[in-house]
Amino acid sequence: MQSKSKLALIAFAAGMALSLGASALPYPNPGEGYIQHYYSDAARTNLVGERSYGNCGESFDWGEHTRYFTLTKVVCGDGLP
Repeated sequence: MQSKSKLALIAFAAGMALSLGASALPYPNPGEGYIQHYYSDAARTNLVGERSYGNCGESFDWGEHTRYFTLTKVVCGDGLP
């Protein structure tokens, strides 16, 4: 009985590790930024929000965050001071 509990715990931990890795967003390098465009459904035709982060100007965040999004990389310089 105890071995089944250990196996279940290992399976749960592995599943959590995979799901967290799948949702990770890339970290911008110097001179880069990212813009996420959020959509209402999987067809990605109705924009419902946007968010930016990184090193290209001011960050912004408006609207709804959904699981349907695209990620666009923006290059804004060479990263040198």
